[in-house]
Amino acid sequence: MSRNLEKVEEKKSNTKKSVAKGKKTAKKTSNTSAIKSSDKKVEKFDNSITLEEAESFYHISLLAQTTCVVGVLFLTILAIFEHSFTVPIEVLIGITLLIMAFNNFKVFKRKGLTLVYLVFGIICLIVGFLGYFGVNV
Repeated sequence: MSRNLEKVEEKKSNTKKSVAKGKKTAKKTSNTSAIKSSDKKVEKFDNSITLEEAESFYHISLLAQTTCVVGVLFLTILAIFEHSFTVPIEVLIGITLLIMAFNNFKVFKRKGLTLVYLVFGIICLIVGFLGYFGVNV
């Protein structure tokens, strides 16, 4: 990468010298296009993420989905004995559905049920938050 930068700087100095002499040639345009194309390559390299970072991000999203499902099961068991746990279940189901929509779209690359998960997730969140304020839907 440092070699590319050295070549770019060398080409820039060559174009400055030729312009200073008053010679407008086809070399000048080819050098500037080479400089622009090499700059684009450097930008693309800096914006990319490694495969390990991508895999760790997907593992975290799957872990979040698993944690939410276990939380829903746990709260469902508690709600059998105490009815005040129904509102947190609704909120947690909404969050679980939103995470499922994200995982379905990004990790599994399936777009069929993503919209369904997203719509029902938002509805469950709204109903859950209204339940905190005492509104029964």
